Amino acid sequence: MEQTEKQKIIKSRRWELVRQLTVFLIVTVLMIFAVTYVNRVYDKQSLLMIKQNAMRAAVECYSVEGLYPPDIDYLKENYSFTYNEDKYFIFYETFASNVMPTIEVYERK
Repeated sequence: MEQTEKQKIIKSRRWELVRQLTVFLIVTVLMIFAVTYVNRVYDKQSLLMIKQNAMRAAVECYSVEGLYPPDIDYLKENYSFTYNEDKYFIFYETFASNVMPTIEVYERK
């Protein structure tokens, strides 16, 4: 009788361990998905913020000087516009000095 009681206890401990490991793995997988999702949202927000800041600097330049800046370098030099050039690429195209330029921000791979 004593042997079967020990076997039952060992078996129940094994199942408890299996349940705990399963819960741990599920929580770990969920955390990985959550971190990945947050990183994607952060990257999208970063692109949007850089674009908005570039547009804001261009409008400021237009309001001060009467002309939109010829390129991004002009904004960096004269209007304290900064961004991580290693991580992002800014497409900046001007049509005329009195027309808002096209500004697009892309993440470098």
